[in-house]
Amino acid sequence: MIAEREVLISTLNLTKDGYADLKEIIRDARIPSQIACQILERNESSGILRISGAKIIATPEQRLRIALKAVDLGADVERVCKHLRWEEFEEITTLALEMNGFQVKKHFRFSWNGKRFEIDLLALKRPFVVCVDCKQWRQGWRGTASRKAAMKQIQRTKILAEASLSMIEKIGISKWSQACFVPLIISLFPSASAFYRNSPIVPIIQLRNFIQDMPAHIDEIEHYWVFIQ
Repeated sequence: MIAEREVLISTLNLTKDGYADLKEIIRDARIPSQIACQILERNESSGILRISGAKIIATPEQRLRIALKAVDLGADVERVCKHLRWEEFEEITTLALEMNGFQVKKHFRFSWNGKRFEIDLLALKRPFVVCVDCKQWRQGWRGTASRKAAMKQIQRTKILAEASLSMIEKIGISKWSQACFVPLIISLFPSASAFYRNSPIVPIIQLRNFIQDMPAHIDEIEHYWVFIQ
């Protein structure tokens, strides 16, 4: 277990550009070559990475799976997270949304009542406007930090819904008759609760299931309807 954990962390550390030299991973992990190769081959079989000659290749989504598995094997969360770029986390979230038919706007900025706001990702799929806040990791995330993040996202989403009629072109809902604004927190790891004040806090590994099930459970989720035409 320890050997696999160290090999996975080294793989995560060295594949930030999408690939790494096999010998460098073995050297960084400080695991005997034969054992390291067996571990990498086993993880290739499960689809977590790909071996091409002397290179180890990992896509952003595979790197996320490597990170999650390393934590499952007992790795310190902060140690793992420092090897994941913020852009990767956002890219994976965007990809999952787009694969389920959403149009995604990154870093959506708007002003209302003299204040400026930013939403990490605005995901649109008629009639839903999902306001996504990506939370990679910070100390205390599993407790009060996740609840505070959810509260702030509820407030941002409610304000955007109130302001939406003045910026329907900017949001991309000018041809809609109505829009349902939904706050959503995407986290790298689970928080202490899946909801805070009916606002979902979803681990990224569960995002696809959540957005597929969301329409059927919208009445159980915090949301704000706006009628446009």
